[in-house]
Amino acid sequence: MQYQKFLPVPVAAGIVLFFFSANCLHKPGAPVSAEEIEEYFVNPSAEKYAALASRTPADTALPAAAALAARSSADTGTVRVRLIDSAGLSYYLGYTTPPEMRRDTAYPLVIYLHGGTGTERNDKGDSAFMMLSSLADSFKLFLASPSANRYAPWWGPLGLSRILQTLRFMALRYPVNPGKVFLAGVSDGATGCYAAANTIPAPFAGFIAVSGFGGMLPMLGMRLEPGNLKQRPIYNINAGLDHIYPVESVREFVRTLQEEGVAVTSTIYPEEMHGFDYRMKEMGALAHCIRTWSRPDAAGLSWTFVQGFPNLPDKLLNWTLSSDNASIKGFWRRDTLVVRARGVRACTAEFLNVKAGGKIICRMLSDEDKPGQKPRVRTFAPVQPRWPQGLRFMVKRCFPEFKEGYVYTITF
Repeated sequence: MQYQKFLPVPVAAGIVLFFFSANCLHKPGAPVSAEEIEEYFVNPSAEKYAALASRTPADTALPAAAALAARSSADTGTVRVRLIDSAGLSYYLGYTTPPEMRRDTAYPLVIYLHGGTGTERNDKGDSAFMMLSSLADSFKLFLASPSANRYAPWWGPLGLSRILQTLRFMALRYPVNPGKVFLAGVSDGATGCYAAANTIPAPFAGFIAVSGFGGMLPMLGMRLEPGNLKQRPIYNINAGLDHIYPVESVREFVRTLQEEGVAVTSTIYPEEMHGFDYRMKEMGALAHCIRTWSRPDAAGLSWTFVQGFPNLPDKLLNWTLSSDNASIKGFWRRDTLVVRARGVRACTAEFLNVKAGGKIICRMLSDEDKPGQKPRVRTFAPVQPRWPQGLRFMVKRCFPEFKEGYVYTITF
């Protein structure tokens, strides 16, 4: 595993909990070790996946025991580690755990994105989470802050991947509540929150953006999709005397989003300046967000793919696209999934509302269909992910667990 810790506490053995079909075929080659599985989960790549695909785990009974061992030996307190991102660049992650943390209790996680990403520094996140440390007065929770810089800004593919890597790193070692993961950021970090809400919202319960401006994203090369943004609540905080982002521009941006149906709430402090020096005034509101927001259990599908960036929508685990302008929507009508797609050849989706092992009926339409053409009706049986496909799906979900019997590949 490519990380280093800078505290005298022994490093966790950190073994990922994974699920795969018990009757998977044994393939030639040396058995896969738990350390290799952990490395792939935290820092996946096509090369690592190919290496794992030709082999099988050394012990199919290993996962539960290994995960228990990892959780029981993971560091507590304030920790600083060095991670290697998907481009092979190192950066520092800082985090803190709840006092008197119980291994059998799940806690919220707030990932905090620092500002000032225009430098070459790779360590601005090692203690940035302290900006929100007062939240620990109201909750037992995890606070974590990765680092970004000019080579990996929060709104770029690499910066977004670091956010997801931070979540996987924390979820592997600690009892993170899957329904209570939040993303917060100040200045450039706030713009990063909007980028994440637009492209990778699935693991998060909501976004808190302070002293930033999501309206910059189209100028930075990211197309904003209101349909994606409206899937999670956003709390937007700005200062009236901000010298970087004029408050009227911020108000107009928020107003436009609200007209599009995005659940964004805005608070303006007329006499404050750029930054978050007034954060103690907002701790009650932030605590309310953590207390009341939970990741929704979306039953259907709704996503517009943002090309050139990691996409992490609800339900979708994999897809094959035929167009740069691709989207999919699906809703349940009794026991039938009504799906409309554009530029999508196939997708693999996880429907936990379907009885394990049950088939689904789809009424399917696409933009390529002729006007007046009747929907195609097809039935799909659940796919049983075999090694190592289940591991890839776990990476998509960002949590070291995977349930079989609920996964369907829908072809158009």
